[in-house]
Amino acid sequence: MSTMAPAHTISSDHSHAEVHFAIAGYWDLAGMKQFLFDLGEAAKPFMRAGTPFCVLGDFSGFVPQDRETSNAIRDSIAAGARNGLKRFAVLSASPLVQMQYRRIAQDTEVEYFDTFAEATAWLRRR
Repeated sequence: MSTMAPAHTISSDHSHAEVHFAIAGYWDLAGMKQFLFDLGEAAKPFMRAGTPFCVLGDFSGFVPQDRETSNAIRDSIAAGARNGLKRFAVLSASPLVQMQYRRIAQDTEVEYFDTFAEATAWLRRR
């Protein structure tokens, strides 16, 4: 059963310079800003070291967000790109979420995948 309650996990894979997260539900702006701050904290070691990094986001439970929240996501992706984000793999996103991400991540190399193995293989192909 799916839920609209916001939920997330965040981890880092330092051996591959990757940040992984899973996100689900419908977010208000304040909650999304806190999530994006936490995501930035996970990427901070790469940014401080000047190491290019990649992100893998599992969107299997995520739904399209309102304009204000999606703009915050867009701004975060743009800031990541200015600070070393090279690739962003989106895993298991619904077609509507994919459409929203195509709009907000236009200046970043983003690809969409159905499996974790496909997503990580693409991230690690440099």
